[in-house]
Amino acid sequence: MGKLILFFFLINILSVKAFNPDNIFQDDLTLFDSLNINLSGQAHSVRDKEDFTLFLTDPSQKVSDDFAVPTALMDRVRFWFNVYTKYTSHFSVIHDIDNLGIIYDVIDFSDVVSNISNRNTRYAIQNKSLKSIIKEYKSSFSSLSKGKCNTEKCLRILSALDKAKVKIPKKGRKQFFLNLRNKVRTQTGQHDHIRQGLVNIDGYNESIEHLFKVFDLPHELLAVSFLESSFNIHAESKVGATGPWQFMRVIGKHFMKINRNVDQRRSAVLSTAAALHLLKQNKKIMKTWDLAVNAYNSGTGLLRRGVKSLYKKGFKNPRVEHLIDHFQHRNWGFAAKNFYSEFLALVYTLAYRDEILQQKFNLKDGDLDIYLTKCKLPLVKLISTLKSSKHNILRVNNHLKRSRATYPKGTVLISDVNLTSRKYLKIPHNKLKSYYPKNLYKLVAKERCR
Repeated sequence: MGKLILFFFLINILSVKAFNPDNIFQDDLTLFDSLNINLSGQAHSVRDKEDFTLFLTDPSQKVSDDFAVPTALMDRVRFWFNVYTKYTSHFSVIHDIDNLGIIYDVIDFSDVVSNISNRNTRYAIQNKSLKSIIKEYKSSFSSLSKGKCNTEKCLRILSALDKAKVKIPKKGRKQFFLNLRNKVRTQTGQHDHIRQGLVNIDGYNESIEHLFKVFDLPHELLAVSFLESSFNIHAESKVGATGPWQFMRVIGKHFMKINRNVDQRRSAVLSTAAALHLLKQNKKIMKTWDLAVNAYNSGTGLLRRGVKSLYKKGFKNPRVEHLIDHFQHRNWGFAAKNFYSEFLALVYTLAYRDEILQQKFNLKDGDLDIYLTKCKLPLVKLISTLKSSKHNILRVNNHLKRSRATYPKGTVLISDVNLTSRKYLKIPHNKLKSYYPKNLYKLVAKERCR
């Protein structure tokens, strides 16, 4: 009876506060506090999970030589590869923020959060528990700085340093451990997000493959969209980055139509075309793929500044690994420094997904066609003409935001059924190489609606 009361109490909280995630976190945490659950005591370390890092050597030669893992980045790439392949979001890796080869612990919160369906609530509870564990680690670093080590956490720290071949200095020991204490970071596992990404891209795969061929760009670049959002067309960050490729509004408007009724960033097909335009431009500016990919996150301006500074220091061919070690800028932080390493880790995760995820992903065929309207039409009428047995037609036209709006001539529609040429102009995918998605409307300027 008590469990039943608790269940209805939780339902009532979630229904009342459904429009305020912060309140959801607060109320659920308050409830768990009232039950006196010892969260940190229920978390435990995991060991002996299967190691897939052999795939980083590309044993079946599935990855282009352009994206071979540089020796200098191997520790970073290996770290992120494990995050994507070994650990789900129920796991947290405790590590050093600079040397990703130093792994202090991997905490499994499965027992704590397995019965909680709300993802945000699980994250909040896991995060609260993790703060307690990190506090213990920081206390252990302080003890080690004083020459003391009488806890399990101290032994884990020493073991992690030894495994990473980091020597403890005889002089300056105190400052050494205090510096490490200030560089402790946690990373949530992403295995389940990658699996979900393969679900998200299902149905778009053939169209996206077609676009990569049209643009003559390496398919490995698809990993950028998995890094950004796990190819979630509904994704929107706190700062307004939107769609599977997470375009900010200011950059997105350069390539795509974004207004009250349309946001082409939300389209799997149109945003992919825009991303390929951007990546191709980055490559032209930065010359190498490592810098071009990193510029997707940092911008070409910052990276050109970094490359210029390294030229002055005597570097003849600056690469990402050189920038990590020798470039300093307030915008060149942890996320920027690790973007290319994360990308490489995802390239190999996707290349060997069947072996790693131990599941065969046969992504659906069915190329999606691109149409432009020759008439001004209400969305209700547009959608009524788009019938499909292979796709959710509203989903593939996710860029059309307002159901009651009337859309102008030149509106882009995605369909896998033939539309009448009296009202719609079918355009080949290669037009997306010649025109930014926002400019496709020009192709129907002289067309008449009949």
